[in-house]
Amino acid sequence: MIRFTDREFEMLTEYVRSQTGIDLSKKRVLAECRLSGEMEKRGIPSVTELLKQVERDKTKNLQAMVFNCLTTNYTFFLREPKHFEFLEKVILPELMESQRILTYKIWSAGCSSGEECYTLSMLLEDYQLRGGVLPAYRIWGTDIAEPELQRAREARYPIWELEQIPSGWLRFCREEKDGRFFTLTPNIRNHVGFQRANLLDGRISQGPFDLIFCRNVMIYFDDESRKKLLNRLYRLLKPGGYLFLGHTELLTKNHVQFQYVYPAVYRKAVEETG
Repeated sequence: MIRFTDREFEMLTEYVRSQTGIDLSKKRVLAECRLSGEMEKRGIPSVTELLKQVERDKTKNLQAMVFNCLTTNYTFFLREPKHFEFLEKVILPELMESQRILTYKIWSAGCSSGEECYTLSMLLEDYQLRGGVLPAYRIWGTDIAEPELQRAREARYPIWELEQIPSGWLRFCREEKDGRFFTLTPNIRNHVGFQRANLLDGRISQGPFDLIFCRNVMIYFDDESRKKLLNRLYRLLKPGGYLFLGHTELLTKNHVQFQYVYPAVYRKAVEETG
């Protein structure tokens, strides 16, 4: 395994922080373990040389490899179910009453392999099939890891993940012939799109959004990057829109930008003009 010098690890930590906001300062062993194999495979002897090649690589493929190795992509269907219960029982009835939104826009930031996006799509589709009236809706998932996004676009998951999906939603799933995988039906997939994006670089063009899920992302950020991301989420959220965070990422109840409405759920003030 390739070992990093103190200076090399500082260089790597600063580069990753500047590009993604992720703080690696306490994850040296993880960084060495995850990057060493790829570096050896590509004949890159040191972090110094790795960063030089990343800078020269116009395709950005090498940069993507570094980020893929150093980020943790872990998600599953209906993760933190109380959030989806709040969406169904509080937000969607409000949406039915307003009748002012032509297209309801949802952003899943740090979507990994897409389970969160498809959970949202299944929830909204099921809500309508049970008599709820909603505007057209579109869900965008973004992540920095291209391999995970490719899995998300394929919408093909191991069969054991069906256990996480409510029985009433199984109508949206199709088991493959070999019984090892399942896919999601076109009416669920057609509402969802994916793109590679860095949360801090300002390249999300589909906003502003009515609803943003950004859960279990900021736990990897340093304080400065966390503040920058919250400011960005605020700008990209419509007045009256909701922000869902992870339960370990709670804001203070009197946060100056967002109003606390439910554990790890916040709202942008309705009177704001954007």
